[in-house]
Amino acid sequence: MTTAIACNLALDACGILILLLYLVPVWVRKSEGNTNQRKQALLLYAVMAHLFALFTHLAALVSILTDAGQVAGVFSTLSILLLAVSVLLLLLCVFCDEGGVFRLPKGQQIPVGQIICMALPATLSVCLTILWPDIHPLGIAWAVSLHLISSLNLIDSEKELAKTEKRLGLAQAAQMAVQMQPHFIFNTLSAIQSLCQTAPQTAAENVENLAGFLRGNIDALSSDALIPFDTEMRHIRQYIALEQADPSRQFHFDYELNVRSFSLPALTVQPIVENAVKHGALTHRDGSGRVCLTTEKIGTFIRITVTDNGTQNAGLTDAQRKNRGVGIENTRKRLMTLCGGSLQINARPGGTQATILIPSQEDE
Repeated sequence: MTTAIACNLALDACGILILLLYLVPVWVRKSEGNTNQRKQALLLYAVMAHLFALFTHLAALVSILTDAGQVAGVFSTLSILLLAVSVLLLLLCVFCDEGGVFRLPKGQQIPVGQIICMALPATLSVCLTILWPDIHPLGIAWAVSLHLISSLNLIDSEKELAKTEKRLGLAQAAQMAVQMQPHFIFNTLSAIQSLCQTAPQTAAENVENLAGFLRGNIDALSSDALIPFDTEMRHIRQYIALEQADPSRQFHFDYELNVRSFSLPALTVQPIVENAVKHGALTHRDGSGRVCLTTEKIGTFIRITVTDNGTQNAGLTDAQRKNRGVGIENTRKRLMTLCGGSLQINARPGGTQATILIPSQEDE
């Protein structure tokens, strides 16, 4: 009997240690408010209830050793009640909805993982009790259940936080990607107005290009899915046509597409081309500015290169430099988040070279 009591004392002590190791992290997560506070509070209360249950069970064992049988019975009863309270609180935590109400909303998945974490240790403890009737491992088994569920909640919280941050980051990136300087639209409309008198057909084509260009920017807000490169290339051609609609903004645009059947995030190459045009090619007032776009497959990557022959930061205001940097960083963020791509900008004596690397996703 004394050996069994010693084993039970050791098991309860281990259970208390497990709960103490997780009590502080659970409390921190509750106070941070990063996840559902009511669910976290229920988990915390379940841990504390079981902690008191283990302490009272320890007191009952000590009372047995000191031949205080009546006191031991009181502590044992109190321990069972506290354990029942802990089980009830954990059930509320596992099965309550996002508002903390005990129900399973329509369409919500049953928390199978947490149910297993509750049932498996308790089942094992029952089996051990059948084999060794004097050993009572339910206390440490329930402590392990609380331990596992606490860990699952932390993992779920971190995943949800990561998803939220990703959604916010992409929403911000998409919003920034569609921001266009008002003077670009104004200049385009002015050029179209002039063409209405001299070249109505060309004016109509530019109206179509402007509509397609605006639609492409707006579509970037509604989806984070990758698009075919040909779609991005069509968007680039529309932008180039709109810039060249103004006779005072002439430059050369060349492209060499050695590979085309791949996908990429929307509005990743077009902003780079736009930077090359505005801050590179158009710094040459005589129309000798040049932008070149090339694509090629390098190993397991698609390399997209945009080069210009402009003078670095020629005539740029501080606001323009800042906007250019923000636009590049936005493009880099979209590439990294949506397809694991990268963007490098290299200033050269004869202009700027932007290199985009995207993991190969060619359509076989």
